[in-house]
Amino acid sequence: MHAPTWHPALTRRLSTATFVSFFAIAVIEFAVPFVAVATLGANAMVVAVLGVCRFAPQVVFARAATAAVNRYDQRTVMLASEVLRVLAFVLSAVALLASPVVGFAVFALANISLGFGSVLTGVAVAVLVPLAFDDEELPRVYSRLGMAESLADGGGPFFAGLALAAFDVSGTFVVAAVLAAGACLLLRTMPRTHVTEPVEAGPVRDRSSLRHGLRVNFATRPLRVLTGWALAYNLGQCTIEAMLLIAILERTSIGAAGYGLIKTGAVLCAALGAYLATRLPMALAGGWGISLFGFGAIGSYVLLGIGLYAPGALGVGFIVAGFALDELCSGVVLVLIQTFRARAISNQDRAAATAGYRAANLTAVPVGFLLGGTLGLVLSPSLTILVVGVAMLGFGLVIWTPQVRSAATT
Repeated sequence: MHAPTWHPALTRRLSTATFVSFFAIAVIEFAVPFVAVATLGANAMVVAVLGVCRFAPQVVFARAATAAVNRYDQRTVMLASEVLRVLAFVLSAVALLASPVVGFAVFALANISLGFGSVLTGVAVAVLVPLAFDDEELPRVYSRLGMAESLADGGGPFFAGLALAAFDVSGTFVVAAVLAAGACLLLRTMPRTHVTEPVEAGPVRDRSSLRHGLRVNFATRPLRVLTGWALAYNLGQCTIEAMLLIAILERTSIGAAGYGLIKTGAVLCAALGAYLATRLPMALAGGWGISLFGFGAIGSYVLLGIGLYAPGALGVGFIVAGFALDELCSGVVLVLIQTFRARAISNQDRAAATAGYRAANLTAVPVGFLLGGTLGLVLSPSLTILVVGVAMLGFGLVIWTPQVRSAATT
């Protein structure tokens, strides 16, 4: 396709910047609701509003992110995203010095800033990697970025808990701001990379619209299947997540410490999956791998439902296996799907396609939580998890389509 333009040392810096940035985000995502409840006395509605402020901007500003990524170089876009985070974290650090109302308002603004920054970074990285690296290097780069993100997601909450105890609330936000500033310094060493101008006929503005981005994700049979799989996975996952902890505490011997240990181990499985994605046998490095590990990820949730009804240690074993299988398979299949999408979508359409893909999947998140909450009132939480898990297993069969198995290897 094109010669690689980045030196390996810059690849390591990009991975390090990704880890530092996501680690700071993970710290804040843990700290904001915790502080809002424990210090400011927030009720469930306030926590829900903070959640909306975190994720809604990634849908609302999807088109703006597409336009920014297409207009400016990717280094500038990612730097702007990190600067937004630094500002949000610094403001959060001083928010509690005023009244609780001011604190809530600043936390909401910080979450909005995080959401906008997340969509900017996500779209910019999706565009940057295929432009900056040779085709054969794509799986390795996505693997390193996946490991960095998974490890940050796993370590951030643990560190946040320690930081809140050691540095108090304001100190924790200052630490997060320093981490985000460190990511800025790393990103400043990145070369400037621009999206090439489109040569096809048609108005340029159409390529920045959310409608165009969504259309690209359904342009071919393999893309339609993979986008549908992602939507089903996110919808089902969030439907189950809405009542999973309640069901586990009600029907198993797993306590808070055990649940935290299981979740931490699952995150490590995700990092392991991203690592193994570039070390698969050739037969599993393309479409067959996407089908196998995609089915494993979406089908793993049926194990959680079985574990809630199996007796004693056997039930706990099914639950642990479900968490581990989900994260391991997700870590692998994410690298494989990112590689396939990088090869299947043109440079000119990639920003809009990524924004549309993220917007669709993030819309499935609150829908899933609302659906789970509603089903939990009609059925028992454990029965809902089992039923949804079986339904996800059925959706997982779609990813075995021959078009995915063959197209993803080209």
